[in-house]
Amino acid sequence: MIAPHKYLNLNLSVLNLGGLIISTLKEDGAIKYDELLKKVILARGESAKDVFIPTLSFLYALGKIEYRKDIDTIEYL
Repeated sequence: MIAPHKYLNLNLSVLNLGGLIISTLKEDGAIKYDELLKKVILARGESAKDVFIPTLSFLYALGKIEYRKDIDTIEYL
């Protein structure tokens, strides 16, 4: 999903959605998982659901976000 190919929709790439998620989290600081998913779907369409979890995993691996299980929020670090 990170490496480009001729069938890749750039608006639904992991890097593009990662930028959208980071900009959303910079505004709010922390946001509920469901609310973040709704914002991403509004911005990129229903197809963004398929790339949402891999994008969160990518951002978590980079140390940009943290998931708070007790309050079900995603927080920008």
